[in-house]
Amino acid sequence: MNKTWRTVIGTLTAALAMLGTTGAATATVQAAPHVAVLGSAKFDTHDPYSVFEFSVHARGDGRSGTGVLWMSHHNDESVGWMVARVDCVRPVGARAVVTAVVSDAQDFAPAAPGDRVALTVRDNGVKDTLSVASREQVRTCHMSPEPEFPITRGDFRVLRLHPA
Repeated sequence: MNKTWRTVIGTLTAALAMLGTTGAATATVQAAPHVAVLGSAKFDTHDPYSVFEFSVHARGDGRSGTGVLWMSHHNDESVGWMVARVDCVRPVGARAVVTAVVSDAQDFAPAAPGDRVALTVRDNGVKDTLSVASREQVRTCHMSPEPEFPITRGDFRVLRLHPA
């Protein structure tokens, strides 16, 4: 395993550990979540060739949330990635919005530590779509203003949960 992937795995492990040490405000959200977003997906662009990968494990009540969002981008010349702590998960019709604050990144031009990102997922069952935005375009719990893209591989699940 090369150094970059060891770093990615180590950062993701640290982010997951942070989730286990959240405070009392997060405990309230965890006791009564309304929506969860789970899964991994990729989409390819061919002009120029690039692959974007996304992985999300998040839940929330429309006002706040917990979880981890991971994104990477690679092409023939470089690989970059970021991991972010989820601060909101909100259902919007057939979609779910996940907003998060980047906690670590390496060679990832769209976002740096401290930046806010938004991932909007449409779980169509067979052919999901997503949009992603970063920095000044993003507000907590609001959909990405960017267009939706069909995923090439993978699957997201948007689950409606009942409060405990």
